[in-house]
Amino acid sequence: MLTINRTTNSLRGFSLLEMAIVLVIVSALLGGLLISLSATQEMNNRNATEARLQEIVDSLYGFAQATGRLPCPATAASAGAEAPAGGGACTRAHGFVPAVTLGISGPVNDDGLLLDEWLNPYRYSVSTANANAFTTSNGMRAMGMAALNPNLRVCAQAACSDVIASSVPVVVLSMGADWADFTAADVDATENSGEATVAGYRMANDNDFVSTGYIEDVFDDQLVWISANILFTRMISAGQLP
Repeated sequence: MLTINRTTNSLRGFSLLEMAIVLVIVSALLGGLLISLSATQEMNNRNATEARLQEIVDSLYGFAQATGRLPCPATAASAGAEAPAGGGACTRAHGFVPAVTLGISGPVNDDGLLLDEWLNPYRYSVSTANANAFTTSNGMRAMGMAALNPNLRVCAQAACSDVIASSVPVVVLSMGADWADFTAADVDATENSGEATVAGYRMANDNDFVSTGYIEDVFDDQLVWISANILFTRMISAGQLP
């Protein structure tokens, strides 16, 4: 009996140890799986956002070819349409993608603003140079291409010592997954959308923007812009210029 009990106890102890090891292994595997799934979802979100940004750019080119101007940004009060309707001197130069004006469908928030994959509105900025010629009906034609000089620029860092693109008519951006964890210490993200707060939304408040590589938990903004040369070329082909 004593031998049997001792053997049984030994077996029981071994089984508990074995179970503990198995639990540790399973926990490690599950942790790795969750990290992998999270990384995959983030990559999918970024790819979807990149495609949406390109759709917005294509729509902006098409709008300019059809109307002879660029749309003004939407505001928190304009329900996804440009403000003011019909363009001209925009209510704000830095606002949101005017999805209603451009005919772009997709998820929107309570203010009717087009949302990115992280449920944050896409930001949209347009040049106010040359007396708002870019957003005024026939404004670019009246000004003449030689005199047009859009005043937005895209840089590799907030200090803008390395300019990627100057004389940019339009910038469109998504603030990425970390938009809700924004701090003023994120100087590059601040340059894109942390210089002012309007109607509860963070906004740019000058003409400089940052486009640089993705660094997890540091910088995840996705940004595109329109080339003035391509814009003018397409408007010429559509008969809107010169």
